[in-house]
Amino acid sequence: MTDTADVVVIGGGVIGVSIAFALASAGVRRVTLLEKGALASGASGRSSALIRMHYVNEEDARLAWASFPVFRDWRERMGGPPVFTQTGFLAVVGHPDADALRANVEMLRAIGIDTTALSATELKRLQPFVNVDDIGAAAYEPASGYASPADVVEGFRRQAQARGAQIRQWTPVTRIVRRESAVVGVETAAGRIDCGAVVVAAGASSSDVAALAGIDVPLSQRVIQMIATEACAPFISHLIYHSESRLTLKQAVNGNVLIGGGWPAARGSVFDRPSVLRESILGSLSVAHAVVPRLAEVGVIRTWAGANVYTPDGRPIIGGVPDRPGLSLAICNTYGFTLGPLCGLLAAELAAGRATSLDVSDFLIQRFSA
Repeated sequence: MTDTADVVVIGGGVIGVSIAFALASAGVRRVTLLEKGALASGASGRSSALIRMHYVNEEDARLAWASFPVFRDWRERMGGPPVFTQTGFLAVVGHPDADALRANVEMLRAIGIDTTALSATELKRLQPFVNVDDIGAAAYEPASGYASPADVVEGFRRQAQARGAQIRQWTPVTRIVRRESAVVGVETAAGRIDCGAVVVAAGASSSDVAALAGIDVPLSQRVIQMIATEACAPFISHLIYHSESRLTLKQAVNGNVLIGGGWPAARGSVFDRPSVLRESILGSLSVAHAVVPRLAEVGVIRTWAGANVYTPDGRPIIGGVPDRPGLSLAICNTYGFTLGPLCGLLAAELAAGRATSLDVSDFLIQRFSA
């Protein structure tokens, strides 16, 4: 049996469900999202879900700034309970990068983002338990914080379905159907779906999915891991990002401290090797203890890991594919969660053949062959 759709979205993480929601909200009547497992079962569900605007690329900062109101005003925009916790965000760097951080703060302020450069002394006053011996400067965004990743994905799903989109979990795509060079549908274990457009938003699996259409997308995978400590009295009041190690620290309202990133051995490693995961987790803990020494007194109760995707230049890939009419890509790096609402909107606008809310010329895949 063959189904039909106007647009098929492949991938059930935050980018995929955001695209489905944006398409359905724009009046595209037949939207079908296909996810090979459960929604948010990949990187989105394992994300630190940092909601911040501090990026070194102005394009990424603008995407994050435009996405921020969706998280902040979730109840009004999306319905359901709030998903965002405002803690303030601190990005800290060593002495060699202090001048670059201050320049970055000025770039962000020019965009309209409320951020301030702090000295190590000022950082210590704001976050007393941080070790500032090797810190040259910090950037402080008071409005930022973190979101509940599963609740964000569920909220986009709920609203997409309420507008008529079909969400099919446990439905892997086995083939992308072409008529000459044009993409005209997909095949799944449950049957074929003919459609006018296909959007690949499959996260770490995006290169494999794009290969079904004969497209080589230059992506790499890296291990991402999260560590949860036992509940303890509050002592980390802000979301902390240690730029050199890419360590993230946040203390949830229940007292658990969540530790993400922080260990370069995880980058470019094979995801399913237990020795790599163990090294990554122990390494992340050592970095976390150096940044916040008091964490060494707190026990670990759980760890989990997953694979995430990286583009060669660290920026998203959004837009159509040359020589493949009907196929477009929506792929973000590890910080894709933060950019999710706007990346989804832009990808949906392109798939529907409409003008985009922001210029996407810097995100096209053609930049890698130019």
